[in-house]
Amino acid sequence: MDTLLRDIRYGFRSLWKRPAFTVVALIALALGIGANTAIFSLVNAVLVQPLPFKDPDNLVWAWGRFRQGSERASVAPGDFVDYRNQNTTFEQFAAFFSIQFPINLTGIGEPERLNSAGVTGNYFQAMGVNPLLGRTFQLENEKNGNDQVVVLSHKLWQSRFGGDPSIVNKSIVLDGKSCVVLGVMPNEFNFPQGTEIWVPMNFDRSPEMKQRKAHFLRPVGRLKPGVTIAQAQADTDAIAARLEEQFPDSNRGCSVKLISLRDQLVGNTKPTLFILLGAVGFVLLIACANVANLLLVRAAARQKEIALRTALGASRLRIARQMITESVLLALMGGALGTVLAFWGVDFLVAVSGDNLPPTAQVKIDATVLAFTLGISVLTGVLFGLAPALRTMRVNLSTSLKEGGRSVGETAQRNLTRSILIVAESAVAVILLIGAGLLVRSLIKLQHTSPGFDSKNVLTMRLDLPDIKYPSEEKTTSFFQQLETRIGGLPGVESTGMITELPLSGQPNDIPYYVEGRPPESQSLGGDFRFVNAQYFQSLRIPLLRGRNFTDAEVLRSDKVIIISELLAKEAFPNEDPLGHRLPMGMGDLGFFEIIGVVGDIRHRELESEPLPAMYMPSFKRSWMNIVIRAQGDPSYLAAAVRKEVKGIDPDQ
Repeated sequence: MDTLLRDIRYGFRSLWKRPAFTVVALIALALGIGANTAIFSLVNAVLVQPLPFKDPDNLVWAWGRFRQGSERASVAPGDFVDYRNQNTTFEQFAAFFSIQFPINLTGIGEPERLNSAGVTGNYFQAMGVNPLLGRTFQLENEKNGNDQVVVLSHKLWQSRFGGDPSIVNKSIVLDGKSCVVLGVMPNEFNFPQGTEIWVPMNFDRSPEMKQRKAHFLRPVGRLKPGVTIAQAQADTDAIAARLEEQFPDSNRGCSVKLISLRDQLVGNTKPTLFILLGAVGFVLLIACANVANLLLVRAAARQKEIALRTALGASRLRIARQMITESVLLALMGGALGTVLAFWGVDFLVAVSGDNLPPTAQVKIDATVLAFTLGISVLTGVLFGLAPALRTMRVNLSTSLKEGGRSVGETAQRNLTRSILIVAESAVAVILLIGAGLLVRSLIKLQHTSPGFDSKNVLTMRLDLPDIKYPSEEKTTSFFQQLETRIGGLPGVESTGMITELPLSGQPNDIPYYVEGRPPESQSLGGDFRFVNAQYFQSLRIPLLRGRNFTDAEVLRSDKVIIISELLAKEAFPNEDPLGHRLPMGMGDLGFFEIIGVVGDIRHRELESEPLPAMYMPSFKRSWMNIVIRAQGDPSYLAAAVRKEVKGIDPDQ
């Protein structure tokens, strides 16, 4: 230990005497180690750390699927109830709405719009998360009279209620209704992502929560101990077969596909993270090669010093150990500086990643990340210090002691070592350049991927009308009709479109359908559907390929007409003209809709995902709509004017 301490003190003095060399080496190492630490913090949060739930390996995600069509659909509420009641492999089978609904908080200070998630009564038990305060929902909260309760997120509890520990059992006003706060969730629970307040589903309140033809629930389940996903899949397949036999009109070809919750949350981020980790690893190798070259030059300048120490009795192994100690000391200093840089880097990576990170990922510099940084710092120090250490073990004592003496063989050997390092560094740099080129090409390809619409000079906003003030379809229709007219009269507005879910919102609305006149048992088709007004396609410049657009009268009456995407036309009518055909929507439950037009395909979910079959229906009757305003120039100046028009119709919105 005394010898090691002497080596460390000597190493510090040696580095202090050569500040230029030390600063250059520290900068190179700090950048390489800092980049690796920051990226590893992402890898650790997403792939290494367990999910913040009880027994996370027992959690599964259930995608709805159609025999012909989407395999990543939602599930109808009627089917969900049967899956929950009839399964034998799940300890808990729960669900949440596929779409988060804004909800207005009033009565306490300024009104505030919150993101709410509708969940089943056993949702928190299935996820295995206990509240920070109070309690969570029970199955009884799914029934009339017991559903006027909420659970707050930790963020909302802190920001709106000042972290009041007595908030439990107090009443708050949401969309004009008094609701009791049951509990507050811990800070690390953020699922579904962005939720500020959880509300219970009511399966008794409306027929919509009992039907089997509109799919809008996302089930999650907790397996019983010892049960595998394969066993649970067989169980749900058997239930799906029984439901298909019992309800052939709605459940033909419908089932669920189970995957682990971790696989669902991680998604496509896993290969991206490994690519990034490999890239910064190569950057660190280049830094090591650079520092090793600097140390070789420095070792050549220290030959006389090394020869003197050898002549005074120091063994070559002892001197090599001193050289390794100095390089490891340098690497540890670089690692410490790199860790400081990594704290800033992590914040930057989280900011640019946005919603691409799983909602459960808690990205931070923790003990695991620090242990990783320490490990790569020591490994880096040994790696770039090895060549100079080996070089010192072959110093010619008599030649080095001569003033200016130098062995030709030693010079050639030193040059060979440096040449090898330079070649290795160049090879790694070439690999990095190739990888960077491929990434740039992928980025360029993604940027040139057409989403199917033109977003230039377009302003969007969302409006949600509370049921207590707009209880009927006539009232919602009147509101949105007035708003369309008012916005259309503003200077600089070309058109005012409306749609229930915006493109690229990641929000699916899955509905089964079949083609009239063909045997229903031979079909099980599904696609995304949206409610729009007559100006929507014009506002986003979505091309009309065949047929005609909706009329304003058809939108006001919610006529049984439909416009389909080109992909759906190819899927359902591969060898004939779709115009004039009728689609029994919701397997006929919603009526027969005549196809009047075909429009271009839209990437409704993600830019990197292929378009899905889509259907558009004319209606103002939904309580929520996204407004799509095409302006003649920069649309941002319209925001204040549009808000004024909304207030002119209803000051409470």
